[in-house]
Amino acid sequence: MIDYLGPAYGGSPFVLFSAQHWLALLGVLLACVVVAWFARRLAEPALDRLRYAVIGFCLLNWLGWDTWQLAYGIWSPVYSLPLHLCTLSVPLAAVMLVTRNRILFEILYFWGFTAAVIAMLTPDLVGNGYGFPHFRYWIFFTSHGAILLAVVFAANAFDYRPTWRSVVRVVIITNLYLIVVGMVNWITGGNYVYVARKPEFASPIDLLGPWPWYIIPLQLIGAAAFVLAYLPYAVRDRLYRPEALTR
Repeated sequence: MIDYLGPAYGGSPFVLFSAQHWLALLGVLLACVVVAWFARRLAEPALDRLRYAVIGFCLLNWLGWDTWQLAYGIWSPVYSLPLHLCTLSVPLAAVMLVTRNRILFEILYFWGFTAAVIAMLTPDLVGNGYGFPHFRYWIFFTSHGAILLAVVFAANAFDYRPTWRSVVRVVIITNLYLIVVGMVNWITGGNYVYVARKPEFASPIDLLGPWPWYIIPLQLIGAAAFVLAYLPYAVRDRLYRPEALTR
């Protein structure tokens, strides 16, 4: 009998852009559309109930991942700390919805619509065998999707949005964060945010040169990705809200 929960999985492996991949992406997209629709139309106290549901979903994913690793004795400070942009974003998303912090919203908007989206398009499930319906498959897509759900909720319920200043602010915050993560990598021997060495699995980072030189183009690509993530707002502002261009 195939174990769909434990670390030893003998079922069908995850295949990039297969039916199981497209269905997961579609599920996240539909969940975001539903949350956006209700967040825009619900009044209190129903809106608050939806907010707490999204908060609970974020916390369940954050705690669920650590609980799974601890239960099977595979948790390690080398790779299990919530320090990758996406793993950190999940608990931060819950904090953002509780506190309604605008700066956290900006960070999560850019990290979510760059790092989390790229992660879901090119998941590290490829090559490790954890396909549908293993727990790793579910927790990967639900945790990354939780970040987007929180951002979409805040954008529609709180009327939060990024600005050009947000792009600059989050680029600076992200680079400062990389310094902190670099120190943690040095202490633990980990490779959080892949600044200590290239990922062990194939990734676009392989095209950027050897360590540590690939970090420079990686930073530039990250900044460009933040600009691309902001473009829908920039285009809308130019068409409908010219006064927002000066923000």
